[in-house]
Amino acid sequence: MKYVYKALIILLVSLAALFAANELLDAEMNTLHLSLLSLFMYGTSMLVHHFTIKASEENPKRFPAYFMAITGLKMMVYILLLGVYVFVFKETAIPVVIAFLLLYLAFTILEVLSAISELKNPR
Repeated sequence: MKYVYKALIILLVSLAALFAANELLDAEMNTLHLSLLSLFMYGTSMLVHHFTIKASEENPKRFPAYFMAITGLKMMVYILLLGVYVFVFKETAIPVVIAFLLLYLAFTILEVLSAISELKNPR
């Protein structure tokens, strides 16, 4: 299955879990922010995957270095944006941080598995 479809499945499952949790739990959650977080993580995951694959096509021997550099840069941007969010929206920060960590874990696992399969089966 293509990366786009796998990432879309993660996005849809996360949105379904968000709406189910909003209905079942008596918690103060900002569903708009959490929905936008899911879309943001999906979009950045797609961009990172695209640029990683493009870089590996140009020079396959440098693929591990490209992958680590792009992933490290992405992580720094995520931490900066998450810090700004926590500073601005203190009252809804905890659910967003938890959702961010879960989404980061899911999309990172998908990216690593995709990178491994790309190394085994280059185009």
